[in-house]
Amino acid sequence: MKETVIYCRHPRFKSWWASISKRLPLDGKELRFASDGDELSEVPQSRTKLLLIDSQWSDSLETQLIGAQAQVILLGDVQGASAAEVWCMRNICMERAEIHAFIDFSRDPEFYLPVLRSALLARDGAGKMTEVRQLSVKLNALVSQNLSELHRIKRLHERLVPMRAEKLKSLTIHSKFAAGESAGGEFFDTVSRDREVLILLASSRSYIASSAILGHFEELRLKNSFSNENLESFITSLSYELKKLETDEVELVLVNIDLNNMEMHGYNYGGATMWRESQELNKPNELEINPVFVEKAQIYLKLNRGDRVLICSSGLKRNLSGTSLEKPEAWQQFMGSISTKTPQEFMSELFYQLKKNHTSDFLKTDASAILIEVDKNAILQV
Repeated sequence: MKETVIYCRHPRFKSWWASISKRLPLDGKELRFASDGDELSEVPQSRTKLLLIDSQWSDSLETQLIGAQAQVILLGDVQGASAAEVWCMRNICMERAEIHAFIDFSRDPEFYLPVLRSALLARDGAGKMTEVRQLSVKLNALVSQNLSELHRIKRLHERLVPMRAEKLKSLTIHSKFAAGESAGGEFFDTVSRDREVLILLASSRSYIASSAILGHFEELRLKNSFSNENLESFITSLSYELKKLETDEVELVLVNIDLNNMEMHGYNYGGATMWRESQELNKPNELEINPVFVEKAQIYLKLNRGDRVLICSSGLKRNLSGTSLEKPEAWQQFMGSISTKTPQEFMSELFYQLKKNHTSDFLKTDASAILIEVDKNAILQV
């Protein structure tokens, strides 16, 4: 409870205080004049109190103020005091860090209005900070509980859905995702038809931008075909909305695979890379999602029987930063070493490399991998 207590019995101070008190943001109910028998004792330990203390109040004043948490203002009548008393006041102000200000009530009270206003604000702020600390403790407990639940759900998800596999005509799409601690994130989706399959892999640091991508992707999903014309229309409409949102921190891979002839065409805006065994099929770029750059962002690949093509998100590569696989030659060698493993072993080994140096359940950033595997006996249109 906030309170202002005055420890002063000097008659001059009472008239001095009466001339100024009405000009202070002070509720009369919170003001108390200490009686002659009152001791400071534990009062200075309360952060919600403002204490105005006469330097003559107690012989052991310096000792009583040690470690005081309250706002403390020392009072003194400099004109009416002896040289020894003035020297004592000076020493208390110099040696006691608990003293926030000094008021000489032999001078005009208007000089000290700013001091008193500041002290009252500091006292009220300390009271609010106590409430904030209490709320902070409760909030931290709630966040810890939610994080615990989130980690439990994540571990359960990884056990139940370690890898997603979608079997289509003549090929299988394997995909895996690991959550990161950074804001925003990655997401991917596939839309399969009788003769084609569309793959979307997107990354954004803005949840609003992610929502915009998903909204436009839903419109693309309803198209009769995923031709280059429709894909470019998607990029154009998304580009306009991202400009309205004033965000350019978006990366996108959008590819369509013709299931008859296994031709893959589409676009890559950003740091995602594609690999066939240990061969890199494209270079990461910093292209803005804009129809102006469709030629530079274009992807084309002819798949053959038994081919495996891996699409690595930019987040996956960022999680390799600081590891032995950060260097291109080391990553290339690693890709060659796991190229003959089963899809399950392939993905497990890939994500093990991302997680092995992390002590937390989450990676630094989201990471996604999509493995496209063509059947060895697929019938392809010539």
